[in-house]
Amino acid sequence: MTNRTTLKHSAARVVALFSLCIQPSAASPAFVLNQRCAYSSAACQLSLASSDNIVIQQINQDNKDDLEEFSTFCIDIFHNNKGESDSVVPRKWKDIKIAMLQKAQMIDLSVPFNGNRSVFVARACIDSDKDCLTEIIGCCEVIEERIAISQEQKSPRVRPIIENLAVKEEYRRQGVGKALLEACEQNVQTWIPFHDDIFAQVEDGNLKAKEFFMDNNFKVVYSDDDCKKDDLEGLAFSQTIITKFMLRKVLAS
Repeated sequence: MTNRTTLKHSAARVVALFSLCIQPSAASPAFVLNQRCAYSSAACQLSLASSDNIVIQQINQDNKDDLEEFSTFCIDIFHNNKGESDSVVPRKWKDIKIAMLQKAQMIDLSVPFNGNRSVFVARACIDSDKDCLTEIIGCCEVIEERIAISQEQKSPRVRPIIENLAVKEEYRRQGVGKALLEACEQNVQTWIPFHDDIFAQVEDGNLKAKEFFMDNNFKVVYSDDDCKKDDLEGLAFSQTIITKFMLRKVLAS
């Protein structure tokens, strides 16, 4: 839905790992803070009643394996359109560029960042009798950036923004994206300094992403026609200029 892959800012903070367990459905899911279950199934088995559960985890940004898995999933879901047949770039060369973006994303997450940043993943619990956590099926992050509340504002201040929110195609429209979004919102409300709003950016052509955020009480505040997007279709790395909508949501106090 949203994506940022440039090396602008990063974090390497010790983050407590926790999970949120939900029952996916077409309706808005209810989810609660679960016991710590990290990557083992012991605690998960105490609270997951069926094989249809999804676990939302805040990953440890000091753990190289966690960051590598997140980065691989994130770049792959945004850039690795293997079904495209009209690309002028050989598949092998595009794979190399994707691997380089994944490495850049991992470095971006691991370099110290002066501010708040949290990264979340969604995992399916396939079998409660075994290790309940499978590969990543969704991801997102929330980070503090200098954001203007309108195009006329001359002095933007630090605000939280949702980035890299994505869900695997077969798990979409089941409440996973909403659960990731709510995890970010809940986490932001624990940050110091306090924030009373949260933001997101979507490309002007991504109507589904825009609709998703507006369905979750975000409102468009302005459009920015000078945003950059990584372009892997050329023979060299490049960025294209695109328009994005900035959306804002007021957080409940």
